[in-house]
Amino acid sequence: FYIEHVRQHGSVPQWNPYIFCGLPYVEAFHGDIFYPLSILKFFGSIYRMLGINLFLHIFLAGIFMYFTARQFKLSKMAALMSSVCYMFAPYLVSLVAPGHDGKIFVTSLFPLVILFLDRMFEKNALLNATLLGLVLGVTILSPHPQMSYFTLWAAGAFTLFRLIVLYRSSKTLAVTVRPAVMAVYAVIIGLLLSAIQFYPGYIYTSEFSPRADSKSGWEWATSWSMHEEEAFSLVVPEFSGTNSSKANSFYWGKNNFKDNSESVGTVALFAALIGLFFSRRKEAYFFGGLAILALLYALGATTPVFKLFYYLVPKVKSLRAPSMIMFLFSFATAILAGMALQRLIDQRRDSSASLGKRFHYLVLGWPGLLIVLALLFGVAGRGLISMWLSVFYPEAANRLVQKGVSRADIAYQNLSSIATGAWLAFLFVGLAALLIWFYWRRRGSIGLLAAVVVLPVIDGVRFDSRFVSTFDPNQAWASTPLTDFFKRQQGEFRVMNLAPNLQADILPYHGIEVVTGYHGNQLRWFDELLGGLDMRNQLNPRFLNLVGARFFVTPSNRQFPPGYFGEKPVSIAANFGQIQVVQNENAFPRVYLVDRYRLFADRKEVHEQVVGGTDNLREIVYLEQEPNLSVAADSLSGGGDSAWVVEHAIDSVIVGLSCSRNQILVLTDNYYDAWQVFVDGAPASLLRAYGTFRAVAIPAGSKHVLFKYESPRYRTGRLVTWLTAVYVAAVLAISLVRGRRRRSARESERP
Repeated sequence: FYIEHVRQHGSVPQWNPYIFCGLPYVEAFHGDIFYPLSILKFFGSIYRMLGINLFLHIFLAGIFMYFTARQFKLSKMAALMSSVCYMFAPYLVSLVAPGHDGKIFVTSLFPLVILFLDRMFEKNALLNATLLGLVLGVTILSPHPQMSYFTLWAAGAFTLFRLIVLYRSSKTLAVTVRPAVMAVYAVIIGLLLSAIQFYPGYIYTSEFSPRADSKSGWEWATSWSMHEEEAFSLVVPEFSGTNSSKANSFYWGKNNFKDNSESVGTVALFAALIGLFFSRRKEAYFFGGLAILALLYALGATTPVFKLFYYLVPKVKSLRAPSMIMFLFSFATAILAGMALQRLIDQRRDSSASLGKRFHYLVLGWPGLLIVLALLFGVAGRGLISMWLSVFYPEAANRLVQKGVSRADIAYQNLSSIATGAWLAFLFVGLAALLIWFYWRRRGSIGLLAAVVVLPVIDGVRFDSRFVSTFDPNQAWASTPLTDFFKRQQGEFRVMNLAPNLQADILPYHGIEVVTGYHGNQLRWFDELLGGLDMRNQLNPRFLNLVGARFFVTPSNRQFPPGYFGEKPVSIAANFGQIQVVQNENAFPRVYLVDRYRLFADRKEVHEQVVGGTDNLREIVYLEQEPNLSVAADSLSGGGDSAWVVEHAIDSVIVGLSCSRNQILVLTDNYYDAWQVFVDGAPASLLRAYGTFRAVAIPAGSKHVLFKYESPRYRTGRLVTWLTAVYVAAVLAISLVRGRRRRSARESERP
């Protein structure tokens, strides 16, 4: 939709008319609209470009991590270890399976945040703070607001850490002022640069979206947490299973389903423990703390610690899926793994830098723990699973996946995969420990560490491959006899999809408007009329007639009771085997004129009357404010008055009129304050009808009405973004020129 609109009109669409009776396109967040690398989607096959973009970012994650590790004074070998641990971490690659591109983008960019933030404390503060602001701005444009928020948490924590270190070394508070100011400056640059999406999106989500109120609270905030099963999967990645189509196991944990993994890799975790306990770096303690903090947050309601975040940290009550924060755990693990190799290299160069006896315990103890687990799962696996279920998941036996199959049954079925995973975890960690031990004991060259670096790659490819597959898009999105049927229909109408096996977005993909759809950030008032999260009013006949649901896609054996929608009987318009199209001639037209209205002070009362009242909604409109025109019912005149859609475009609607007296025009597209209305070219007042749709008072003799979408919030955000982009470009250009001049001056001074 986005690409076709840009190619046809040369501009970003502002409105999505195809789902939920219309919702804003930019404000409601429709993906990576302004993310710079989204431009790839305009070249070649969109499906191929979507896939390439994911893998490009996974590669960039490794590159950016390498640069960041080098910033922390790690050698090339140690930096490469951090790079491959981050790049091949199952947490990152597994996001390919559900197509969570925004999460991949943020995860890939995060190393640059730490890179430029750390450089800002060392040199060229303005340049590096500006670059940090640039990365933050692009991160927000991903657009994944929640993970961008987590990014700011981590950046703030690292800034505080660096300020404390700076203060302790200088013993004066004055030296901390400038970097603190520059950090705030970087965040401001990031927010201003992303204003084109962030500003209208933030206002919309705060005021006009159901996420502003109903999608909050403890249950919402802790949904899709990590649980004990996912936590143990950090040690044995196969433990909790996954719903990925290529996996040899199935998810049996406490979430509804799981098509990704929070694992960071067995070798990476082992090396990170070495880095944490033996690298002797202040940064190691910080990143160890960051990893623990991220893990505790990701566990959500699994531990009582989450209550501290819930009650003390702003906006946490409105966020869900705490497990998203595990990209910070993955980053911390990867950087600590690199520090581990660097510590070994330093110890090899300096014989006095002994690692001590404790090093034996970790290098031998961790593989020892894994072989014990592997043996236990191999010999007494069923007993171990039974013990786990009794302690951590007693309700598993009663949670049915399908008839006769419970979560507990799935856990037992996964035993073979779990046992294999435990042995493989031991194999890779054992090899890493052996190579590290030989290098530590000076029984081999740096090539031993090079072999350690290869292990996360091999293990990563082995495990990650289950989350990557190719798919023929025509299987999902090609035209079908069903879509062709709707394309042949005349006039404006909506379809109610009641067929469980028909993909939710297939009809909107082909330009066919549906009553509901898939999004999650639709307009609040339509969401309320629909019945909230469970859409309890979606089969209400008064509601369906009002929204113009002329067609229903249902299973072939489904029938509506006689008179369900009104006086006109429904009919079977088409049959396509297991599904059929039912036609409802009682559905209202998209536009119509009425000369009666009722005023309501509370929108909820309007919705109650729409779905449960007795008024003929075709003859009366419910309003929330008095129209600025006298409208009175008159049964003796105006019988020939009518309204019809002349043009129904994405960001505008033109309605033709034959109107002999003052009336109210109703357009059953969703109301939003960015819609402007003009009657015969003159601005008019836009009214909200039935609590969610558009209406306007029409003077007698009017000929046409224009509804045009103009969002001042988007316009302001776009201007701010462009001005900030120019400023950032100027700072970078000036810094580049100055850098060249300094290099030229140094070269000219050489004898």
